[in-house]
Amino acid sequence: MENNFFKRKNYSLRKNGMILFGIFYLCTLGLAAILAPALFYVAKFLASKFSMELFQHFIDKGFEKFFDRSQLISSIILLFPFLKICGFHSMEDIYLTKIRRRKFLLTFIGGFILACTIFIWLSLHNIVMLKPIGTKVYFWNLFKFTLGAISIGFLEEIIFRGIIFNLLLRNLNIICSVLLVSLFFAYCHLGVRNNLKIDSADVTIFSGFRCIIPTIMDIGYGFNPLNFLNLVVFGILLSLLLLKNKSLLCPIAFHIGTVLALMNVRSFMDVATFVDGKYYSVGILDTWLSFALQSFLALGLIFVKCEKV
Repeated sequence: MENNFFKRKNYSLRKNGMILFGIFYLCTLGLAAILAPALFYVAKFLASKFSMELFQHFIDKGFEKFFDRSQLISSIILLFPFLKICGFHSMEDIYLTKIRRRKFLLTFIGGFILACTIFIWLSLHNIVMLKPIGTKVYFWNLFKFTLGAISIGFLEEIIFRGIIFNLLLRNLNIICSVLLVSLFFAYCHLGVRNNLKIDSADVTIFSGFRCIIPTIMDIGYGFNPLNFLNLVVFGILLSLLLLKNKSLLCPIAFHIGTVLALMNVRSFMDVATFVDGKYYSVGILDTWLSFALQSFLALGLIFVKCEKV
C-alpha cells in the first residue's frame, strides 16, 4: 500500500520516537497520580463549604474516576511540549489538514448513525430501561456530553492517529502501523481502574500512584474479548479514514459523532438483558452487530479511492 503523503511526513521524525512516547505515557500517568488526590480534596472541600450537589456527585463517583479524568488533563498539559520534542512543528506534521465542511459533517453523521444503529438493534432484542430525567438535567447533560465528545475526539485522535501512528510509520509499513495503533487504542480503553475501589476516607498522595500499575496492566483484568475486538476494529476504521482522506479531521469527526450518540442515548436509556431473575446492563460494544457493521465500513473504505493531495 503506497502512500507518499504519509511517507514524506516521516523524514523529519526522530528514530527514538516510540521511546519518547513511552516516556510521555508514563509522565502522563505520573502527573495524573498527583492531580487525582488534589482534585478529589478540592471537590470535597467545595462540597462541604458550599453544600453543592454537583461536587458531592463527583465525590460519590469514587477516586478512580478522578484518576481517569486527570489522565485527560495531564495529557493536555504535556501534549504540546511532547509534540515539540518529537519534531512536530506544525499541525500538518500530525495530519491535521483542512477538509471541506460538508465532508466533516457527513463523517460526523456517519459516526452518529453507527452508534444509534447498534443501540436500536440492542433495544429490539433486549429490555430498554428508561431513566427518569428532568429537562434542565437533560440539557445540562447534552452540553456536557457535547464538550466531552469534542475533547475526547480531538485529543484521542491527535494522540493515537496523529502521533503514535505517525511514529510507527518511521520503521514499519502502513498495515503493521494500523494494526499496532489500533491494538494500543483498544488496550487504553479497558478500564480496570474502576475496579480498584479506593475508599474516599483513605485517599492520600499515594492513592494516585496505586492506580498506575493496574492502569498499565488493564488487559489482565476483566478482559472481554468481544469488547476488545470491537475497539480494535473501531481503531482500524478511524485509521482508514485518515489514510483515505489524508486529514486527521475525518477520524476526529467520526469519533465525535460516535461518542456523542453513545453518551446522549445512554444518559436517558439503558439496554438490559434479563438473566436468572436479574437485570444486566448490555454494553454497546458487547455485540457482534457492532463488530459486523464496523468491519463492513472498514472493508468499504479499503476499496475507496484515496483523496488526491
